[in-house]
Amino acid sequence: MKKLNLASAIVLAGSIFATPAFAALDTDTAVVRMNVGLFASLTGLNDFVLTTTDPDGSAGAVYSGSDDFNLESNGQVRVTMTGADLASSNGSKVPTAYNLNEGGLTFDTESNKVHNQAHKVAASATLGAISAQQAGAYSSIITLTVSAI
Repeated sequence: MKKLNLASAIVLAGSIFATPAFAALDTDTAVVRMNVGLFASLTGLNDFVLTTTDPDGSAGAVYSGSDDFNLESNGQVRVTMTGADLASSNGSKVPTAYNLNEGGLTFDTESNKVHNQAHKVAASATLGAISAQQAGAYSSIITLTVSAI
């Protein structure tokens, strides 16, 4: 019995110190990389109507309105707005002023930061003399452009 126990102990000790059957013969490493491109999205910009608290159509009446939109970006971007004077189908025009976030026509997001915030676009149009513009519907198109800085 002692021979069997001694033999078992020798086999067991040998298996503990033996080289595994699937020993690594060599290793290597590599760096995995990717580059995420700058991307931005404008959402929620809708048509809006300019209204006035002055008598409608009166000389010097100021019409104003605004809309909110969301800008989401994964880096710093510049937003620029363009728009023309409001015009009717018969060619009559009303001088129109536009702004973003109650400022100018351009804003930049923070440097080296992601961005996900609501912003405001606004417009105002001021009538001239009563006979300076014909009664009727007026419209214009505004364009918001997001670009890399």
